[in-house]
Amino acid sequence: MHKKKFILFALFILLIFALLTYQGIQGERRITDFTLYPLKVLEQSGSFLKKAVKYIPFLGDDDEKRLLSRLSKCEEEGTKFKEAESENERLRGILQLKSERPDYVAAAEVFARDPTNWFHILWINKGLSSGIAKDMVAVTPLGLVGRVHRVFNEKADVIQITDVNSSVSVRMETSRVEGILEGSGDNKCNLKYVSKDFEVVEGENVITSGLDGIFPEGLLVGTVSSVDREGGDVFQMIEVMPAQNLNTVEEVVVLKR
Repeated sequence: MHKKKFILFALFILLIFALLTYQGIQGERRITDFTLYPLKVLEQSGSFLKKAVKYIPFLGDDDEKRLLSRLSKCEEEGTKFKEAESENERLRGILQLKSERPDYVAAAEVFARDPTNWFHILWINKGLSSGIAKDMVAVTPLGLVGRVHRVFNEKADVIQITDVNSSVSVRMETSRVEGILEGSGDNKCNLKYVSKDFEVVEGENVITSGLDGIFPEGLLVGTVSSVDREGGDVFQMIEVMPAQNLNTVEEVVVLKR
């Protein structure tokens, strides 16, 4: 009887994995490293299998507990895999920046953020000992983060471009219209001093102009998210969404001024 139960159980599990694998292959044909695919299947199917186990009529309580324990371990492995994959992707971007930027100084990890909503400041684990100085620029592969403010021997803080005390000289990548980008205190920035005589369109990229003597020219800052030509007396009211989600920054590259 136990042997029959085991055979039925094994066939049931194999059937489930066959169906999940087929479905996964159809939706995940872009995966380049197929050696990692089994972990993805386990991670995606763990919850489904946990629910399915409760409806297997020939499983005893001990068998169910052992199977659920194994499935939990599979889910943990899947979570670890996703974290490692995300970290590897970020680090590849950092290495590419290092090879492309002649003004590269150091790569650093974010270890703390300002706990209040008043200031948009993050702390990095590199400082004077790594060659970092005040007003150097922090970026990610996706775009501009901010500038270094205070520097200590082994750490420094970075004022993000969304902070109300931040200002960056920028221009539109296509139209070449120039202005000053200021932090709004939330997750967006305001592009100021753009005359109503110029046409600004939503979706246009905003890059650094280099005219402030701090931020190198040509760094991607974000995209125009809204334009109000009539909102101001003289200038347009323009909002810019940063290219890098500043709430999710974990590593930055520091560049010379």
